[in-house]
Amino acid sequence: MPIVLLTTWVLSPHHAVLLATLASTVAQIHLFPQGLNTADWEVTRPVAIGQLVGIGIGTWVFTRLRPDWLTLILGLLISLTVLMDRFKLLERLERAVDLRSRSVTSLLSITSGVVGTVSGGGGMYFLIAYLKLACATPGKFRGTNLILSGFFLAGRVVFIGVAGWISLKLLVETALLVPVIFLGTWAGSRFFRASSAERFYATLQIVLLWAAIALMGKGIENFIK
Repeated sequence: MPIVLLTTWVLSPHHAVLLATLASTVAQIHLFPQGLNTADWEVTRPVAIGQLVGIGIGTWVFTRLRPDWLTLILGLLISLTVLMDRFKLLERLERAVDLRSRSVTSLLSITSGVVGTVSGGGGMYFLIAYLKLACATPGKFRGTNLILSGFFLAGRVVFIGVAGWISLKLLVETALLVPVIFLGTWAGSRFFRASSAERFYATLQIVLLWAAIALMGKGIENFIK
């Protein structure tokens, strides 16, 4: 989400989301194998199927949105996702519904696929509360999260590739960003370890929310023009 929010100011919203998708896929490659032996596959398989449906729907929406509409929707989706996480809305929902039920699982996984594909990030937020309940141990939770994140990114790359939105220029840009991607991962890891988890995520949420609100303002300004 930070990649999309920052690059949308200098690139078109479609370009920003596509570049973030490829860059995130590169960053995830070395993490995916770590989840193969620790993931809870009984949880992973049905969620992955729901995500695949959501990615298909999200790709269809993404390719048909005009840039001004996409700018506004990006800001709105990211704002809602951050607020949902900030106020732990899914955790509150757990008290009213059974997050383990097949219908709720399907809804969360499809929503995750749609939101993550259209906005370029944040789709996994819709699954975290469910995965915490469904996975028996922290190790299985982490492994499942890694597999689903990798599957989600790979699915997005395949769908946008089939839709004809991956160009040679985009691939070259991603390749040039590889050193920056790993430098950012290293710097982010150091900052995370140097601060409390609560402080880290609170700071990230505030930055994302303000950037998303500014992006919505940009989208509204485009409509006015």
